[in-house]
Amino acid sequence: MQKLLQKVLNRKYAYRRLFLTDDGDPNAEAEVVLADLAKFCKANQSTAVVSQKSQQVDPIASALAEGRREVWLRIMAHLHLDERLKLNLNEGDYDG
Repeated sequence: MQKLLQKVLNRKYAYRRLFLTDDGDPNAEAEVVLADLAKFCKANQSTAVVSQKSQQVDPIASALAEGRREVWLRIMAHLHLDERLKLNLNEGDYDG
């Protein structure tokens, strides 16, 4: 159990070292990457994709979009950013 906990903590700290400054804010490169990922992963939008052809929800495209969003949520879970920072990253106008 101790080894598993240490592995999880090591992973969490690796994410934080990669993306955050010592103050816990996204570093300059992370701002660019996280803003791009927020948009690409549909961080704050529906992952339901409607087919232009059939005008119905496309379950395969929706599953793909949800998979992208799951990656975004995993990164955010490790970084523990406050909601203001997340919102600014999602809108692509982080001013930290």
